[in-house]
Amino acid sequence: MTAEDSHLRSELEERLGFETLLADLSLKFIDLPPSRVDREIAEAQRCVCEFLGLDLSALWQASPETRGALTLTNLYRPLGGPPLPERMDAREYFPWCQQQLLAGKVVAVSSLEQLPAEAARDGESWRHYGIKTSLTVPLSVGGGPPFGALSYNTVREEREWPDALVKRLQLVAQIFANALARKRSEESMRESEERLNLAADSAGAGLWSLNLATGCFWITTRTRELFGFSADEEVTFDRFLEVVHPQDRDLIRQTVQTMAQS
Repeated sequence: MTAEDSHLRSELEERLGFETLLADLSLKFIDLPPSRVDREIAEAQRCVCEFLGLDLSALWQASPETRGALTLTNLYRPLGGPPLPERMDAREYFPWCQQQLLAGKVVAVSSLEQLPAEAARDGESWRHYGIKTSLTVPLSVGGGPPFGALSYNTVREEREWPDALVKRLQLVAQIFANALARKRSEESMRESEERLNLAADSAGAGLWSLNLATGCFWITTRTRELFGFSADEEVTFDRFLEVVHPQDRDLIRQTVQTMAQS
């Protein structure tokens, strides 16, 4: 086997290995409960870094409290380094990088010596934390504005970021982005439901709604009391029909089927 053949075989094995890793990650994040998203992202950061020989991975997210700034929320840094501030704001430590990311651009830095003049503050921060190279990918869903960023870094030596590697890490970033978007949506919905539940309880009203996709009901505390459902009981459509008068069940089924088909 020639050196070229050996190199091609090594590249193929690495590509297949990464595709397997990507498939495993995708499977893990399907329908992942919001409470487990952060933990699985941290584990995925470790797996990707170990597979690709990277030294550090950071996840940055925006929130209403940060007013557009990206804040560090997840960090994989097995080699350690200088202590981090209690709250790390990219607008303060990496202003040029954040500007690029919020514009939807990938930031690939193979050498800090190649940074533009306007990235002086970013370079200062990278050097302080011992970072030699960095690749940062914006997080967005469905063509929407970026709401976060995922970075991979090296501290032991400089590294190039070829297009093939960038595309691989963009796929990882997309998995994270989809999971975080679902988490935000579910948390927002839960907060809205809690506020509605509080308002309904204050008014003494019993409200409910059926999620046609899951076949489960959201119901207020008063409704649970009226129908005899426990506080933590998951009320499915079949469970709801159990408390309905037998003569009304067929009509309810037909009504729901009509709604689902409309």
